[in-house]
Amino acid sequence: MTTSLITAADPAAAPEGRGGRRRPDRRGPAGYRDALSIAAVWLVLIVATTVVRPDFLSSQTLLAVTFTMSISGILAVAQAIIVISGGLLDLSLPVALVFSAWATVTALNNGLPTPVAIVIGILAGAAWGALNGLIVVFGKLNPIIVTLATGFGGLAVMLIFFTSAQIPSASDLRLYGLGRFLGLPNIFWPMVIVIIVAGLALHFTRWGRHVVAVGGNAQAAKARGINLRRMRLATFIGAGAVAGLAGVMFSAVTPSFTAAAGAGFQLIVIGAVILAGISLSGGKGNLLVLLLSIGFLATIPASIAFFGLPPAWALVFQGALLIIAVGIDGYRLKRTAR
Repeated sequence: MTTSLITAADPAAAPEGRGGRRRPDRRGPAGYRDALSIAAVWLVLIVATTVVRPDFLSSQTLLAVTFTMSISGILAVAQAIIVISGGLLDLSLPVALVFSAWATVTALNNGLPTPVAIVIGILAGAAWGALNGLIVVFGKLNPIIVTLATGFGGLAVMLIFFTSAQIPSASDLRLYGLGRFLGLPNIFWPMVIVIIVAGLALHFTRWGRHVVAVGGNAQAAKARGINLRRMRLATFIGAGAVAGLAGVMFSAVTPSFTAAAGAGFQLIVIGAVILAGISLSGGKGNLLVLLLSIGFLATIPASIAFFGLPPAWALVFQGALLIIAVGIDGYRLKRTAR
């Protein structure tokens, strides 16, 4: 169903042709076209900004872009897993990120070792995903409505119980967040690793193939013996754990944050997933293209600043790109259905 580091081909998810025969999936070239298109537009943005401001091409800009990519990229992987599995969207991921960051910081402030605090943060994200998964699976409710509700509810609870959280300045996690490796922020590299590992898992593991099968054609996957409830619950838990890792990285680079600190990630994460060609219908997606779309969207705020425009214009452009990407996804679905 895909190419390297994208969702694996699965006969249960393959579209049917005339006479009930399975048609070979030809979306692989579309993934390459998506990658080339995003890379080309990204290059145009860089060139245009450089023409206006030659100092745009600097190490500071590279640091700013890769820094923005880091946490957004990890969170986008969590969103991509949900979308590929046929779960539509998880609108509570920014709250899951802050909840995990809060759990991590609380553990550190209580004197727990850094590795233990990191595990607690990831488990907090997994627990959040389990909550969403249980409601969706056993309540048989729309994931968008469920995650919208849990997102608002979780935010309200955190606003009640803590006004702000602060990581110990001398903790190893904070020092890691301030460091660099090969000239790039330390937190950039976990994002790259997560994308590679998640892509390989979707392509080569039984879990990944089942995720793709359920997202592509749930009834066909059920007929092949895949337990839909178990898979969907596992998918939400896995995505929550990835969001938990994003929360750990967020706490490492944010000395003090509030319960509403994750709100700014929502648009760039959803926009990156859809712009990367990960269809809202489920069953397909390319995580390498996701890396490109995250990089492109992370460059927009930096370019806006060099053009001398107010920062709010970055949201305007990102929102416009999201609308265009949704339109393209809808067009592809109609063309595939013909």
